[in-house]
Formats: sequence, C-alpha cells, structure tokens
Amino acid sequence: MKKRYILITLIFMLFILTGINNKTYAADWDEIENYVITVEPRMNDGTLDITYEVTWKVLDSETEGPLEWVKIGTPNSNFDNATALTKNIKSIKKYNGSYVRIDFNKKYYQGETVTFKYSIHQSYMYTLSGSKCKYEFTPAWFTDAKVDNLTIRWNKGDVSNSNKNKVEGNYLVWNEKNIEKGGKVTAKVEYKKTAFTALDENKQKKNANGMNTIIVIFVIIFIIGIALTILGVILGGGYYGHRGFYGGYYHHHYHHGCVRSSCACACAHSCACACAGSGRAGCSKKDFYGTKLTTEKMKKVLKK
Repeated sequence: MKKRYILITLIFMLFILTGINNKTYAADWDEIENYVITVEPRMNDGTLDITYEVTWKVLDSETEGPLEWVKIGTPNSNFDNATALTKNIKSIKKYNGSYVRIDFNKKYYQGETVTFKYSIHQSYMYTLSGSKCKYEFTPAWFTDAKVDNLTIRWNKGDVSNSNKNKVEGNYLVWNEKNIEKGGKVTAKVEYKKTAFTALDENKQKKNANGMNTIIVIFVIIFIIGIALTILGVILGGGYYGHRGFYGGYYHHHYHHGCVRSSCACACAHSCACACAGSGRAGCSKKDFYGTKLTTEKMKKVLKK
C-alpha cells in the first residue's frame, strides 16, 4: 500500500511539471496589436474611471479553437460599473474577483482581429504619505501574448509629479512598444492631498485585499482538486473519461473551456497588479496541456 501511494505522488508530480512546462514554453496563439488605457481621476474621492481599448489578433485558432471570450485583470477587486463601449461585446461582467470577463458576439479565427473597448470605475488605488497622494498603476499584462504598442493616458489636471514619457493635450502619456510576454508598464503619479475634496484614509491601496483573496481561493481549489483526484483513483471513481486535470475539475467551473493564461500576479501593496488572458472552447478535449493523463491510465499503472 505504501508503494502505491508513493507511485501516485510521483505520477502527480510528473503531471504537474509537464503542465507547467507546456505553459511556460507556449506557442504564439495571440498578439495584442494595440493596448490603450485612459485614466480619469475623480477629484473628490480619488477613485479612477478607467477606459480600456484593446486590438487583439488571433494567430492560432486550431490549438484551442476560435477566440470567443477574454478575461482581463483589474488593479484589484474593488471596482464596479463595468461597461461595454463597442457593439462587438455581447456581455461584460465581474469575474473571479479581480477580472472582467468579456464575451464577444461572434467567434474570431486565425488572422482575424477584434478591437473592443470597455470601462470600469476603480477604487482603493491611492496611497497617502504626508501631504501627498500617490498612485502606482500597472495595467493588466499579458503572459501569453506580445504587445506591439501599449499606451497609458492619465488626465494631467492637478498632477504635481509623475514618471510620464510625454504630454499630449490634457494627458500625461506613457508609451512602450514591442513588449514581450509578461512585460509590464507602471505609471507613477503624485498629487497634493489638497487637490481632492473627500479622500478616505481607509480606502488606500494597502487596504485592498481583492488579489490576496483570489490567491487564497486558487490555492484552496488546487489542493481540493488534487485531493479529489487521488480519492477518485483510490475508490475507483475519477473525473470525466479521457480528460486531464484541467479538463475535469476546472472545465466545470470555466464552462467554455480552459483558461490559457497562467498569470504570475502576486504583487504586494506597492503596485496595482493585474493580468489578462483568453478562453477558448474545446481546449480541454484536445488535451491542450499535452499530458494525456487519465484516471484509467493511472489505475492500470497502479495494478502492475
């Protein structure tokens, strides 16, 4: 019996490492041709109205199927008023705490491009220090896609200091081109506290716990998933036949298929971290992670 449990552990270690390896060296499925974020601070309470415009090109629709929806990170879970600003968005909603999920009104295949625009109202973004009110804003980054052009535009009214690249009209501008996968740009902006009329010390960025909550939930789900899989093997059960780990437990929760983004996003209170990814239909059935590991195969190994 002891030998059997050791074998189970080794199989799972191999499975997990295989999945991680495939994610790390993923092919180019998508390309972000243009990514523009515009920030309008509310000069009463310091919250931010943020508008996102993304031009997303599909490079591969065979591996995972066509692009049908995306999830894009927000600075933290304290946001509301997620609003679609282009007609190609069928629906938009808060998703898993710190994300917005956008479903398109059509499928996009290899070589096709979709430009979509939406906005959110974001809280818990500033840090108070003496007479100053400071912001550090890192827009959602893409772990599985290169970004050809990223631009952050921040209304310059009453700003006393920043790390901007330039000024265009009423906006401070940060611009970066040819960003590799996982690359990030951070806008730092500083005001005098007197520029705002109703700042709340309890609503500083350091008090936002949305991302920490997501991390805790992910760890719990991961542990439960492994425990249930092991229990299924021992008791003769298991997940859906001929599917890997992501095609069973996680497939149920994401409904349309697996989520391809593996965002390493765990910032401390000094940055507003977020990440983005896309969902594709049918990827779990195609064994996207390349494991070909099933409950039945594990049973056969254990019988030997």
